Amino acid sequence: MFKLKTFLLVLCLVCLISLPAEAGNLNIAEQKEKIAVLNFSILDEQGNLLDPLSLGNAEIITLSRSMPLGVASRLVQFGNFEVYDHMYLKETIEVIPFPVDMPPFEQARILLTEYGFDQVIIGSIAPMQNLVIIGLQRYDYFRDKPRILGSAMTTAPRTTDVPAQIDPLLTKLFPPEIPVIESPIDQVYVIPSLLRINLGSSHQISAIALDSLGRPLTDPTFLYISGDESKVFVDEGGRIKGLQPGTTTVSVRGISRTARSGPPATMTVVVVPPAFGIRLGTLLTDRSGTDSFPIRMGFRFTPSFDQSLQKQDLPATPAPAAATDPTNPLAFIGSFFSSLLTSGLMTFDLDFDPNDEILFALNGIQRSSTGYIGTGVGYATPLGESETQGFVFRFTAGVQVRSMSRLSFPVEAIVDMIIPTTGDIRPSFRLGVNLGIDLFP
Repeated sequence: MFKLKTFLLVLCLVCLISLPAEAGNLNIAEQKEKIAVLNFSILDEQGNLLDPLSLGNAEIITLSRSMPLGVASRLVQFGNFEVYDHMYLKETIEVIPFPVDMPPFEQARILLTEYGFDQVIIGSIAPMQNLVIIGLQRYDYFRDKPRILGSAMTTAPRTTDVPAQIDPLLTKLFPPEIPVIESPIDQVYVIPSLLRINLGSSHQISAIALDSLGRPLTDPTFLYISGDESKVFVDEGGRIKGLQPGTTTVSVRGISRTARSGPPATMTVVVVPPAFGIRLGTLLTDRSGTDSFPIRMGFRFTPSFDQSLQKQDLPATPAPAAATDPTNPLAFIGSFFSSLLTSGLMTFDLDFDPNDEILFALNGIQRSSTGYIGTGVGYATPLGESETQGFVFRFTAGVQVRSMSRLSFPVEAIVDMIIPTTGDIRPSFRLGVNLGIDLFP
């Protein structure tokens, strides 16, 4: 018996706790605004009210009754209103139907003030000789009197074309933030249209979608497409990241569930490499018979232009057969080094050992957001007691870590092959390691 009483007590407590939650759910459901859609009025050429039954025109009578049903159905599909059409009002309110000669504004005032409706939609149909004029007005109650919230008007060539104007009328009647009718995306704009970002950095694309009336759409969906994913990566949220130096485009297309969207917008993205760098390192191989590891300093200068784009601007000229023959080893080697020197960005290297030698090199660097690799040619000349003088073939490989938007910290390895121009012309090789700082523009 004790266990049964305990079970009943617990059950009662659970029921009491669940009641407020259910009541809260009911309150949420009751938060929808009540909106009434009245029958459309018929107007003559002077704008006076007419009794539809007195016209003897079956099409006009049908339109005055069916048009509010079409408007109400669209509002029900939208789902954010508690909708009352004329038939429902007739069953719940004793004053319906209103007198034929009562102005629509007065009908809206009665529903707003005496029956607690939040909004009322009234409409009118004015048959003319060659067209039909259809109008809609939306009212609410503000400061003790009805206030017009929206108004829309359109025309149809024939009475049979009037029902097709419901969607355009509702699009104009409600503001963009209340998308009763989902407007198709007519135009897409991106800001800015030209973007320069540093290598490895990110940027959020700002896009705006407009409908056919030039109004911005709320909460649109966009599709982002990179023209060259090896240079610029863009995620589904519109955030782009520069992966390699160069220029490409990002297309932004608006997505609509109900209609075909307009043409995409295009953004030009220029990924910029570091413009200036400082290096400090040492040689891991001996030099001139010494076992010491001399300290070397260096500078890096990178002009901000993409030579691959400049190549595209040049007129096309037929290449010699030897240069395009893949079986020719000289052609293959020349093509390989040419691609490294001209497809990427050029970097000018200036390295020197204090009181010993100075080295100039022109490097073609292939960069990514995490590292770089390149080859180049240069010349080394002595500053003091060093006997090193000759042409230099340089190979560079490095990784970099970004700390801020304009700074990165590279660690690089350099292999130099030096061909002396005096004395013994046998080439010598050097291996060096550098630390440094790169500054972006």
